[in-house]
Amino acid sequence: MFYLGLDPGKDKCGLALVNEDGQVLVQKIVFASSLEEELLRITNGKDVVVILGDGTTSEKYLSMLTKHGFRVNVIRESFSTLDARELYFKEKGYGWQIILPKGLRNPNIPLDDYAARVLVNRFLSEATSKEIDGTRDSNKKDKPGY
Repeated sequence: MFYLGLDPGKDKCGLALVNEDGQVLVQKIVFASSLEEELLRITNGKDVVVILGDGTTSEKYLSMLTKHGFRVNVIRESFSTLDARELYFKEKGYGWQIILPKGLRNPNIPLDDYAARVLVNRFLSEATSKEIDGTRDSNKKDKPGY
């Protein structure tokens, strides 16, 4: 089983393909115009669940994903950029920005790919907690985005 985080955007999208062990296999930012082709390329032959952020363009991407038969879970994107920034600095280090207050640290690069990883992490941690208490239902219609 593989999980593909998709942080949708108008011009560019963040992608993160993660295996069931949590290993990141692909992490990149692609132009929205080439997203469909790139998705089909990196998921070719894999059993993939797509975790789609509920941003303003998510409806457009949801129809494209379902057209290709992907299983899709739409989840909230709120604060994913802040979490992506934290993940970036955790992996890359702070450098000179260590002296700045946390809110002023800015990597000065797009973080859409890290936001896609955040979406996968949120989905997996939510799924794990629901499995533990026996209430897992990834297709609940009362979730935001459905």
